[in-house]
Amino acid sequence: MLSVKTARELMRTRFIDRFPYNFRQLIYGKSFLNVADSFYAVAVSVGLVAVYHIDAGTLSSFTLVSMLPAMFGFLFGHIIDRIRAKKAWLVVCQSVYVLLVALIAACLYFRLPVFALFAVNFLFSCVSTLIGAIDTSIVPQALDDDEKLIERSVDVQYLTGNILNIASNFVASLLLGVVTYAVVLNASIPFFVAGVFFFWRMKISVRASSESTEAEPVKPVKRESFTHGVADSVRYFARQRVPSFIILCEAFLSGALDVLLALIPLYLISIHVDVAWLGLVLAIQQGADLVGSLIAPFITIESTCFFCWDYMTSGTALLLVFLVPWIPAKVALFALAFVIIGISGNYFSKMLFSSYDHTRLGSVDTIIRALYAIFGIAFLLVPNFYSNITVLGIVLNALTVAFGIALAARIYLRAA
Repeated sequence: MLSVKTARELMRTRFIDRFPYNFRQLIYGKSFLNVADSFYAVAVSVGLVAVYHIDAGTLSSFTLVSMLPAMFGFLFGHIIDRIRAKKAWLVVCQSVYVLLVALIAACLYFRLPVFALFAVNFLFSCVSTLIGAIDTSIVPQALDDDEKLIERSVDVQYLTGNILNIASNFVASLLLGVVTYAVVLNASIPFFVAGVFFFWRMKISVRASSESTEAEPVKPVKRESFTHGVADSVRYFARQRVPSFIILCEAFLSGALDVLLALIPLYLISIHVDVAWLGLVLAIQQGADLVGSLIAPFITIESTCFFCWDYMTSGTALLLVFLVPWIPAKVALFALAFVIIGISGNYFSKMLFSSYDHTRLGSVDTIIRALYAIFGIAFLLVPNFYSNITVLGIVLNALTVAFGIALAARIYLRAA
């Protein structure tokens, strides 16, 4: 008879072995990088204020500079699609990423001029954009283009990502109460290194393809071929009408939601609620988002169909937040909206992998990042011209509902 200990070890082994090797390395790698990113973001935000005493305008400029590479990254997406040894490039870029984190820590430690930090942050954002595109395109290749396995990896990554983001932000905030920002920033580096290590361990063969761009080494890109590659990437993205329309809506709504969340303190004051409750509001948002990621794997509706119901439901819930006077009802509607938004994050990734050619995900990812950056910057400027959050909330969420109705008409009328 097996001992209890042996039985437990056998059960544990069987549970782990039900997932392929690359699947496990992918989850481990992204989990460590999630923790590292959280530690880094919290530490740098505190460090900027502690070392440079920067004001809100300079901090906005710092954010703006970090968005610029994403805005123009689509110009190079077609080159990423042509890379054959994507794993090697990913590991190299991730290693450079770690070095830049160390360089930012050095800038803060030696109190170098703020423009030096801006320059390093710009390089950091360039590398981050490149990593994001290669990472997206390597997932199907690592999982042998198995659609079910890809969807399962999205479920696990999205859930663990939400849990780790909440937990690591909380831990980083606690650590800042007893140690300096520099300790937290330096603590992120081992997590970055561990994440890179697991990506390096993945066993990925070069993708076989009948296309010359995949079968031949990457050649120097001439001006004409470069321009043609950019135009071809944009045309391909535009041809996938429904998913690309959803991505355009998501980019717009992401920017709109960011500005509404940034103006929450003003809204709390306008409805005579103490700003001290802001922490509870943000906790409800994160908790609801986590609940959404837990629910998402059990929903089986087609990804493109999900978004029309997402926009109509979450848009209506957030619209009512600004129209219903009773505060408990506002809280319930706010939580409901973010549960649905939490589900949509999972579906967005699934739609990306199921709707586009896996060999063109690099260019698609860079176009998505460009759209998010453009709308993010546009909405970042809105409070400089108009800051009535009630009017903004009503207008933007009414637009969300309208997007949902338009998408539903496009999908269901075509099916009929």
